[in-house]
Amino acid sequence: MPHALPAAESAFPVATQPTVVDRPAIAEVIVPRHLNRSFTYAIPEQLRDHLQVGSRVWIPFGPSMLQGVVVALSARCSHGDSQDLVKSGRLAGRLREIASVIDETPEAGITPALLTLTRLVSERYLAPWGQCVRLILPTLPADRHSSRYLITEEGRTKRESPGRLASTARQILARLIGAPKGLTMTSLRRTVTGPVARTLRTLARHKWVQAIEQDRRGGQGSRTEQRDSSASELAPASSPRQFHRPQESAPASSRELAWWDHLCSALDRAEPRLFLLQGPASQRLSYVIRAAEETLARDRTVMILAPEVARAAAIAELARARWEDRVEIFHSGLTPTKRGDVWRRIRAGTASIVVGTRSAVFAPLASLGLICVEDEEDSSFKEEAEPRYHAREVARMRASQDKAVLLFGSAHPSLETVQAIGACGETLCISGDGAMSPAIQVVDLRRHPHGSVLTEPMLVGIRGALEARAGVVLFLNRKGFAPALLCRDCGGAQRCPHCSVTLSFYKRAASLSCHSCGASVPVPEACTFCLAARLEPVGFGTERVEEEVRRLFPGARIGRLDRDTAPTTARADAIRSLARAGEFDILIGTQMLFQGTPLPPVGFVGLPHADAGLHLPDFRSAERTFHAIRDAVTLARPSEAGGNVVLQTYLPTHHAIASVVSDNESGFYDQELAFRQSVGYPPFTHLVSLRVSGTNAGLVREAAERWSGLLKAALQRGSSGEERPAPHETFGDDVTILGPIPGAVARVRGRHLWQLLVKSAKAEAARLVVKQTLDVLEKRPGGSGLKFDVDVDPVEMG
Repeated sequence: MPHALPAAESAFPVATQPTVVDRPAIAEVIVPRHLNRSFTYAIPEQLRDHLQVGSRVWIPFGPSMLQGVVVALSARCSHGDSQDLVKSGRLAGRLREIASVIDETPEAGITPALLTLTRLVSERYLAPWGQCVRLILPTLPADRHSSRYLITEEGRTKRESPGRLASTARQILARLIGAPKGLTMTSLRRTVTGPVARTLRTLARHKWVQAIEQDRRGGQGSRTEQRDSSASELAPASSPRQFHRPQESAPASSRELAWWDHLCSALDRAEPRLFLLQGPASQRLSYVIRAAEETLARDRTVMILAPEVARAAAIAELARARWEDRVEIFHSGLTPTKRGDVWRRIRAGTASIVVGTRSAVFAPLASLGLICVEDEEDSSFKEEAEPRYHAREVARMRASQDKAVLLFGSAHPSLETVQAIGACGETLCISGDGAMSPAIQVVDLRRHPHGSVLTEPMLVGIRGALEARAGVVLFLNRKGFAPALLCRDCGGAQRCPHCSVTLSFYKRAASLSCHSCGASVPVPEACTFCLAARLEPVGFGTERVEEEVRRLFPGARIGRLDRDTAPTTARADAIRSLARAGEFDILIGTQMLFQGTPLPPVGFVGLPHADAGLHLPDFRSAERTFHAIRDAVTLARPSEAGGNVVLQTYLPTHHAIASVVSDNESGFYDQELAFRQSVGYPPFTHLVSLRVSGTNAGLVREAAERWSGLLKAALQRGSSGEERPAPHETFGDDVTILGPIPGAVARVRGRHLWQLLVKSAKAEAARLVVKQTLDVLEKRPGGSGLKFDVDVDPVEMG
């Protein structure tokens, strides 16, 4: 069977569009697979007027039929004369042909700008281009009414004497003759070349085929109806809604006036500038809505990104109250059919505002004028699987590409944003109606009995809030009853059989669970090491805090919000709704407390273990702890309204805690930035995390050491590929290689992990060194079971 001809790896860069002839005969097609190159296909005569760069097509790929995207068109094969290729044996007879076009109209395809974006993402995150193209592809339209097309008697007669019948029509009739139960449009598109939907409409108009409706259970109805499943989705939109400038009163301060003037000026000039809106989430939304109004008034569109679905849904609801059906919500939680429908409406231009999570940054919005990234510091914007992009940084790329204004929103921005804003952006701090901070008391746990869950100051605060019916929130970012179950005789901890981590204890479920792989086992009656029966939980999580609170306050209405009590978004929303309705006297939870629509402020907030996150092997641990404590403190009422906070900690003088207590945010940023600069970590350097994993510990270690050798060899060659006079581990004194060492968690799901770290003050230098080694690794012999992962700008180091 002939195969598609692989194109040269960078022969058709999308960033500079290739010259396209009037009647192309050859197409370069990229497929959404772990591949970094396009493939060459011949274009059938009947499709040559229907293809353009960005068209989605069905192509034969090995034994399968895959969806692909045309990235270049030409009149002849770029690899030389096709006859010469046949004679040399590089083609088994001929180029394979594109089977059919998925998009019925050119306007329904992928835009060249989005293709360019995927190439940029591929280059920045060292991910295969095919994997990045997957990010912009919509799910294929479903046969909405499950129509199956059958050939009629008239069609059979026409099939026997086709006359001047077009090629696509002949193919459809031939396929339907051999399918007595009929075929769906999707099935026909995979095997028939040409404009399938348009041809089916023509055949139905001549009564040569008929469409039989069937319900979702597969039963066929008796009603006959000719329907194109994609026609309604791509129908022209109604006349666009007229947008007007906001009629709100002028901002109160001259600083706000100047900030708005600069933002509007950037919109007028289509200047991709960065702005930061710093303040409480509930206060920021009105500013975001006004910024959207200013953008729409200039006939440009708006994209709003949120870190999680609940937050995106809340923003979309607010936007729809003003702009109704011009707002679309787009995230990976939608069903494939719904997600595809939303994508096609956005592509057709019926949406002016798109709200979504990180995947929405690839939505096909045209005339993009404003990109808002809410809670930009949230690590949820970083994709964990390949390609490991960061939506905040991709938003920067789109803003630069589309000349759109970039607006970050945060109550406490990331260090990367603080650094970037200081260099080239503008910040507006909003105070939240002049609200004051709550009174904060720090409890030094070193002076209290070991193992105390709730100290006396914490209990006093809870009692006072309960008596005043002011509400209590207890925040601990650790679920379960205890993080470990230890033997009091030998000190052994029960460990996961698949991972090198200690199992967490869940008392109510009487189980031990692994937070790495999800494995769960019953609590043993005796220690698995020494067979002693004295097992004791050590430490505490939200379940243990709940048990203690129920024991001490039996009359209180108590709720808990974590992944155990709210495994689904719907359940989490239900608990938050109960909290907003005042159904809980005490609410205990993890960081899920800060998601979705903000909870109403309460009289008392307690943090039983405020420094828990500081003990992780990650240079960002202080920043994350600072963000979490700040979020928890904002759940309390201001001090003038009786709001109180108690922080229990073993590290009361740590700057992540002390700066919150003293309300000195700038002090935290100054100290943390100075620390990062002194040790050479972001935002002053760029990191590339490299991981090797496999089931054979020896092979994994050998592969990691081999990768390290390849990296050092690349450093010797330099960017020009020439040998350097002496070996060293810095690339122009700018690139450093650390490792290899075992992973912080050395085994996960039965796979051993080793890691390396590449550091550089210049992002391109770090990527270049790693990129030179990837081709060699990809050519490794199969069957080893080894996996090589690259994470550019990682947000998790543990």
